[in-house]
Amino acid sequence: MKSRNVLILVGGEVVRTGLEALLLRLPRIGEVRACGQGTLCSELATGSWDVLIVAFEQWRMLGAHADSGPLPVVLVLGDEVPDQHGDLYASLPADGFISLADLSQQSLEDVITRAMAGEMPMPASLARRLLAANPTRITGGDVRTVSLTPRETETLSLLANGLSNKQIARAMSISSHGAKRLVGSLLLKLGVNNRTAAVITALKAGLV
Repeated sequence: MKSRNVLILVGGEVVRTGLEALLLRLPRIGEVRACGQGTLCSELATGSWDVLIVAFEQWRMLGAHADSGPLPVVLVLGDEVPDQHGDLYASLPADGFISLADLSQQSLEDVITRAMAGEMPMPASLARRLLAANPTRITGGDVRTVSLTPRETETLSLLANGLSNKQIARAMSISSHGAKRLVGSLLLKLGVNNRTAAVITALKAGLV
């Protein structure tokens, strides 16, 4: 199996160094490189990176790269959400989230494996913190009318609790393909293109 090259954009030296050390212990990890804010664009332009791990504080920088070509799998690291950026989070690229408080070799490997497989690991507690970072709540006339089937409602609840497609499939006693189809239907009905935005939108609308 091909080795995965990982680029790190994390401001804190202690966290960055610890993260590099953990990554180098994982199987199938190739090159690991930390980049500064000023070199992110040139590093991404090489096209040799499979995973980009970015801290919350630097995550907003990816908004400037939205139209600059495809990004590698983006994993966001952290637990404390800065309040000032609000709804920006729902529009930023993210393929998964890594809890700094629970960071270990096993948890890091699990998040990377799941994200590379097309799932989106995200603790429910973090989704709620993302929502709390935006004080503007959707009210009566602003709520988009969304009609969900009972199965979609159940899927949304499991999604908000951070379950992967495989875990949703097991919880609902359906196939992984069926779970993927239900998640895709939810994204379409909620008018979003990723799980982060789906959970945030659903929480705002009072659907979960």
